[in-house]
Amino acid sequence: MLIIDRYDPRLDKEALKEIFEDFIENKSYFFSHWQKFEEELNMRLLDLKYRNSMIVAKEDGKVVGWGTYTIFRDYLGNERVIIHQILTKKEDSYKKGIEEQIIRELQLYIKRTLKNDKVYFICPDSDGALRSVFLKIGAKKSKYIWYENDI
Repeated sequence: MLIIDRYDPRLDKEALKEIFEDFIENKSYFFSHWQKFEEELNMRLLDLKYRNSMIVAKEDGKVVGWGTYTIFRDYLGNERVIIHQILTKKEDSYKKGIEEQIIRELQLYIKRTLKNDKVYFICPDSDGALRSVFLKIGAKKSKYIWYENDI
């Protein structure tokens, strides 16, 4: 049985590190390393807006997924919330609904606590599994496209 709970760094940090390393190797769209990620976790724990934004999924007491969001304000003053790619091990994520349950919990928190009715996601067209999750939760492709440039 899958249980969704808040991330507790005292109990879940080592399990999250294991998931993070597998995720970076097998599923992530972006590259990072544990030290940078751990630094971000520590900053989020000190910020009340983010402390409760970190969600873990546990199966039989074992951490099998982790998710969070980031709030940002665009140049027009609009507050936007992006739910990041859910961290799971490749072997744990197949047909268990981990990503979907974490996303639904994050959306509920964002709606109730942040009073925000819209969230954003980043997903390349090539990621059919995540696009399938988006279909289940009712997310639609935006007309906006993310471009990047090395300078």
